Amino acid sequence: MGFYDCRCMVTGVSLKGAGAALVLLQDSAGEYCPISLAIKGNYNRLGSIDEIEEDANARLVLKFFLDGLPLGTFTVDEEALAREECFPIRTSEDLLQGFERNINDGPGYAALNGQPVVFALIARAVWDTIAQHASPSDESAPIVFQRLFAASSVGAQIYAGALGEVCTHVAESAAFDAFLRKRRLPWKPAEDPGQDYPEEMRQYLGTARQTFADSAIIMEALRRYEVEVGDLLKDE
Repeated sequence: MGFYDCRCMVTGVSLKGAGAALVLLQDSAGEYCPISLAIKGNYNRLGSIDEIEEDANARLVLKFFLDGLPLGTFTVDEEALAREECFPIRTSEDLLQGFERNINDGPGYAALNGQPVVFALIARAVWDTIAQHASPSDESAPIVFQRLFAASSVGAQIYAGALGEVCTHVAESAAFDAFLRKRRLPWKPAEDPGQDYPEEMRQYLGTARQTFADSAIIMEALRRYEVEVGDLLKDE
């Protein structure tokens, strides 16, 4: 399997060489809905992320799915994932690579309660900038969490009894969700894999700047992104 470069769900910039936030999704009544808080790392050019921040959130997500394997609530194509060297599942990277196969090779690789799990990818510069500009909420973390995951019971199962460990993640997700709602942007899985060269990366960045010219927050995020991937924007 060769290298390929996904793009940010919000801005469409290339994730090549960039940090990324990854949010697990499942289809619910024809719309994709989050089932987890954001897992953070670097885009690995294989459709997922590596160098994952192994914080409380990442640990809770991994534990939830590992616990589901012997129960049969979480099922995987063991032979296919073993060929990809991500089964047995030992790490967050192994787990996410199975979900990546659902996106790019078909839905039969990793399913929760019989439904495939996929994920969205958001440029880390975009995710962090939106979170940093959010106004403090007067609502408690449990109320915000309940609103975020109203369309799915999976989130409640992942974080049962551990919400206090992921309060920062909840606040970030609430800020991002509010931004999506304001812009009327849907959640959607990572897509359009291909190898991005400097010309394409500059084109995507230029398009994002035009699309979000009215958003000071995204314009700031794009400046941060440009600094992050600056060397990759230059022709060799």
